Amino acid sequence: MKKPASGRSPVSLEGLAAKAALLARLVNTGARAAASEAGLTKADADVLTALNAAPRQQLRPTCIATACGLSSGGTSNVVLRLAQAGYVNREAHPEDGRSSWVRLTREGRALAGAVLESAARDHAVLLERLPSGVADQLDELLDTALAHLGDRTAR
Repeated sequence: MKKPASGRSPVSLEGLAAKAALLARLVNTGARAAASEAGLTKADADVLTALNAAPRQQLRPTCIATACGLSSGGTSNVVLRLAQAGYVNREAHPEDGRSSWVRLTREGRALAGAVLESAARDHAVLLERLPSGVADQLDELLDTALAHLGDRTAR
């Protein structure tokens, strides 16, 4: 690789990815702590918050798996654990007997809200530590990078 005119080493995509992963870990620390305080795993909290954000607070298990980055088996385990705790109900799909819906209960909504509030407080603390304008610049730069790198058809 050729050195840029500035004399600095070229930026590596691996280095950028490592920094993005570190940022994600810092952000997820608050979410993990919020889940732990509520007696949940991170996967439990992810499922509850995905359901909380869904229309009518219900999703099919395959949509939960996609939204939360879980395998179908992992999704089944989390849904079973949350159902046993009274946070979700699993209901048969009225038009498709092979499918089901997972729906938040009132207790599940309350818990999802508490986890989201706790994580939001932690995220606010992180954002306050950034110099003014950096979060907005980073957001814009990441949008630009992902718009260019995410388009696999441009190759």
